Amino acid sequence: MPTYDRLRDNRQVLLEFIPNETLESYPYKDRYTLTLFTQGKLQFQLNGENFTLTAPFVLCVNQDDSFKVFEKGFDTRCQSVAFHPKFVNSSLDYETLEINVFDELEDQHDRDMMAYFNHRYECNGVFTLPASTYLRISEWIKLIGVESLTQSDWSWTCRIRRYLLQTMYLLDDIFMEQWREEQNGKKSSVDKALDYIHTNYYSCIELSDVCSVSGTNRTKLNKEFKERTGTTVINYLSNYRIDIAKRALTHTGLSLNELADALGYRYESYFIKQFTKIVGCTPTEYRQQNSVKRDPHGWSLEG
Repeated sequence: MPTYDRLRDNRQVLLEFIPNETLESYPYKDRYTLTLFTQGKLQFQLNGENFTLTAPFVLCVNQDDSFKVFEKGFDTRCQSVAFHPKFVNSSLDYETLEINVFDELEDQHDRDMMAYFNHRYECNGVFTLPASTYLRISEWIKLIGVESLTQSDWSWTCRIRRYLLQTMYLLDDIFMEQWREEQNGKKSSVDKALDYIHTNYYSCIELSDVCSVSGTNRTKLNKEFKERTGTTVINYLSNYRIDIAKRALTHTGLSLNELADALGYRYESYFIKQFTKIVGCTPTEYRQQNSVKRDPHGWSLEG
């Protein structure tokens, strides 16, 4: 069922939330679909490959995928977010994604997040979820559902984009972790540190937390981390958060307080100070200089 923005003259939104997914119309026409299975067991075939999975897991499919259910447990529960690529980035559509040529770096980045729906990089679109990852993704999917239903203010679509992108970023981390394990056999302390930063940047991270996860002391970790990345753990974390902040300032209408909270900063003032130090201008100035313009249909990442 199409979604309409009640606050913007009932303009159609290129996203639908399906709270009780039955898989009967799966996959959805003209949509990429992300489905979170929260309970039960499913035997199915996706593009000729057979699977038997127990929740929690995620499926990422596109409109042309072949999907068939063999057996679904009576207690199986799942929710879907079906969206057009333009919902994420107004420069993306199925034709441009197929051509796969983009001039803008940010467009290329968002294109990469679509790769798991197109099954590039040898990804079949199936993600089993560790407990901690499941909790995070289930919360974001729940928030997408709440925002879609309530449309509480003019920025509700911006928040949905944020939750959807955060989910895709985390799935990207899962895939890359599995790939690294296959390629390297065993992850290094720096790999563990990077994985932790990329999946927990929105929380309050101390160097001791990263050392604990990576299984080494701060002196050794910083030495190996700097050899790999050219900077220290804490500097990398700061730069990573600011890179995400720049995208959010350009493409969403989130307030500075909301953005600071989403990036793990305890205080808005400290976020502004760090941003200004790294970028050379305040977040507000950066937003004014780089905000994305809307296309004729009103679609962009601005709120």
